[in-house]
Amino acid sequence: MKIHSMLPFLDRDEINLLIDEVLEKKVDLKLVHVLPYADEEKMDEVVDRALNDDTVLVYVRHLLPFLNPTQMDKLYDAYQEGVIKRGKVCDDDILPFLSKDKIKEIFEEKLKCMKLEIKKDIESAIEEIKNTEK
Repeated sequence: MKIHSMLPFLDRDEINLLIDEVLEKKVDLKLVHVLPYADEEKMDEVVDRALNDDTVLVYVRHLLPFLNPTQMDKLYDAYQEGVIKRGKVCDDDILPFLSKDKIKEIFEEKLKCMKLEIKKDIESAIEEIKNTEK
């Protein structure tokens, strides 16, 4: 019998122990198989370890469907700050899991950056015109 078949029948302590064993590479099992059974507290710990412990290899993409909005926002902020160096993840992966407030915040920031870029382009074009007229 494979351990995957047993996961739905394990209690909280057994799941938490198994997650620790996977994170510490003591068992050959993918974390993504155990995450659906993790409680919120354990997921907080997994996110913290993924962000702060270089010995833990966690593919961020595997975490996304199991995070609550607070955990997701924390993960996104770390991603934006460049803290996340492991696992392939991009904006398009994260976006469907963000809260509406976070998406609005990102949109407003991107819009602000676009407006600044347009303003710089216009100022640069005006400066070029002035220099060519001299």
